[in-house]
Amino acid sequence: MSAMKIALVQKKAVPNSKTRNAELLVQYIQEASSRGADLVLFPEMWSNGYAPPFAGAFDCPTHPAFERERREWFENAVAIESDYVDAIRKTAARYRVGVCATFLSKSGEKFQNTAIIIDRSGKILLNYAKVHTCDFSLEKLLQHGSEFKVCEFEGVQLGVMICYDREFPESARVLMLKGAEIILVPNACDMNPARVNQLSARAFENMVGIAMANYPGKGWGGSCAFSPIVFDEEGNYQDNTIVSADDTSEDILIAEFDMDKIRAYREHETWGNAYRKPAAYSDLIRFEVKKPFIRNQ
Repeated sequence: MSAMKIALVQKKAVPNSKTRNAELLVQYIQEASSRGADLVLFPEMWSNGYAPPFAGAFDCPTHPAFERERREWFENAVAIESDYVDAIRKTAARYRVGVCATFLSKSGEKFQNTAIIIDRSGKILLNYAKVHTCDFSLEKLLQHGSEFKVCEFEGVQLGVMICYDREFPESARVLMLKGAEIILVPNACDMNPARVNQLSARAFENMVGIAMANYPGKGWGGSCAFSPIVFDEEGNYQDNTIVSADDTSEDILIAEFDMDKIRAYREHETWGNAYRKPAAYSDLIRFEVKKPFIRNQ
């Protein structure tokens, strides 16, 4: 594939309505396919719109008074082997388009924040559980993932990092080391210049494309895509923004990545894995947490 078009779905989901959100997912996949997308990217936990099980759950997710609400929230989690996922796979195959779908998932007694990548035939290529769960908030209820994953989609190497993963440089770095050429970022939070600039920096320092889809809302939105190419052939800086949405508009944006140019750039520039010195990085894998970073939660 010499160019890849990724549809960024910046649309509202219905809070805690798995059935209605499944219907909307089908609608938006169809629309993105009709606009020539190769793959459709949804915001984080689309199955429930990243809605809390009760008021105040983001601040006090384990409050003992809300056991019933938590149980009902988990009852609407999605299994990989389910009608919900089967419907997404069939929709991808029907409209001949790839999909990065997101949901609150369940596997046995384990609940996770999950994204899957499906190809045009409806085959699941990648099943990723968010590694950096927001353990200071609602995601304290979930089990974090333990591995970053990359898959091949029609010759393009794709990785996924979900929302808070974005705020740790190790996430994109590991995906780059595993061969990712484009990183998909399902998101659900306010987006400000600091967070948008994080995504641009991840593209630059790892020489990967970045595509992020977020829910619309005042101070939210900001769905965007960045190329890793920040210098032209003469060495002059160029803006690497491919697309950028405002905060409140509901839209499906098409971000086109020129894979030929990206691959040529990766062949000769100095970032990514060209001149790293891994022998000096042993501190990165230490588990000890020292002040001021110790948290009691």
